[in-house]
Amino acid sequence: MNLLQLTFKQMRQRALSTWLTFLSVMLGVALAIAILLLYREGDKLFAQADFGFDVLVASKTGGKLNSVLSAVYQVGGAPTPISYSVYQDLVKNSDVRWALPWALGDNYRGYRIIGTTPALLGLDDELQPLPEEKRFEYRLNRRFAIAEGRAFHPRKFEAVIGAEVARRTDLAIGSRFKASHGSEQSEFLDEHDEQWEVVGILEPTHTAMDRLIFIPIISAQAVPAHAEVAQGIAEIRKRAGHDDHDDHADHHEHDGPGHDEHDHAGHDHHDHVYHLEEDGTIDLHLPEKDWLISAIFVRSIGGRSQNLIFEINNQPYAAAVNPAWEMRQFFEGFMKGSRALLLSISALVTVVAAVGILVSIYNSVSARLREIAIIRALGATRMRVLTLICVEAGIVGLIGGIAGLVLGHALGAVGNLFFQRYVGEGINWLHVADEELVYVAVVVLIALLAGIVPALKAYRTPVATHLVS
Repeated sequence: MNLLQLTFKQMRQRALSTWLTFLSVMLGVALAIAILLLYREGDKLFAQADFGFDVLVASKTGGKLNSVLSAVYQVGGAPTPISYSVYQDLVKNSDVRWALPWALGDNYRGYRIIGTTPALLGLDDELQPLPEEKRFEYRLNRRFAIAEGRAFHPRKFEAVIGAEVARRTDLAIGSRFKASHGSEQSEFLDEHDEQWEVVGILEPTHTAMDRLIFIPIISAQAVPAHAEVAQGIAEIRKRAGHDDHDDHADHHEHDGPGHDEHDHAGHDHHDHVYHLEEDGTIDLHLPEKDWLISAIFVRSIGGRSQNLIFEINNQPYAAAVNPAWEMRQFFEGFMKGSRALLLSISALVTVVAAVGILVSIYNSVSARLREIAIIRALGATRMRVLTLICVEAGIVGLIGGIAGLVLGHALGAVGNLFFQRYVGEGINWLHVADEELVYVAVVVLIALLAGIVPALKAYRTPVATHLVS
């Protein structure tokens, strides 16, 4: 019987103890591997620097991190709105290559609805292709593409939906839907009367953008409840003396609606807010200076993002941030300490597992002193007995380590589902990094070292004494 056969025979003889030791090693390794994997992939997900935009403009009161999480990852609530005139000014700025307005407010069955312009799809307001350098990129050199249908008309109640929305809802080309505030699970659900028609479905981007529904920004402003809020904010700003963007706005010949013109429901009298032409285009009575948006994605010219951020942050109307830098700060500040704590816990679990190996094998050796003496009497050397015990400890560590590696990546798969569900982007949970293999190798080494103490006890076993007893 060779060394390995003898080792496995001894492990089977005390199967319960062996399996419990395997389990402790596996759990310690799985925890450590899951932490390493989630931290590594989370860094790629949240601290990425390959955004197609280098400036995000939003409200000064909403918080920079919240603005980035809301606009880029669709996490959290809608930030405080800013005036559409901020976007109009940015378009004229010599440091701006392109800018895209982003109006978040409503949802359809939990999927967010974003009011924007055809520039999202690389088109101007006449639905003609924009120059290459003026086309929106959600990642560097990555743009939206229509998989089915066409782009929405900039002045109609039309919509283009993300790939996941098309896959998980009943929406398809030609479908009509209504927008609502709140969710079907909450007590508050306010559905608007306006209906949008789905005219296009986007190709998958494997980002949070796949979970969005895009509509013309004018159609988002045309909802009576939205127009009422916008007019109210405009009145407040006017009384506060902050109506400084009038000269930049395109005043419509119609007056905006006042609060006294509306039924509080705001749905039955949309003629106060807009009028539909015969071809379905929206004639909005609300002037552009009173429109509200949530954020603006901006790409600067020639890396002038810092100049642009400084300029915007020194004005009273909005705040600007570099989204890549903001997410890096968040990830380093929030996750780094958590990672160190969790890795310390997993290291402690691994040490406890190593102690378990030591105790298990030590007790096994104590119970098998006569058997070891017989092996010695049959010609096994002290070194062979020592090797036998150390190999047994090493096998426990190796099998437990490999099982822990597999379980750790299984936990990573669960994390991937979580990120896909709540962030819209997944992680590469199948990738095995070098640091994980090093960790498993260290665990095997620790197991071998843990086997030395009981191995030395077996090494010193006096043959004659235990054969007689």
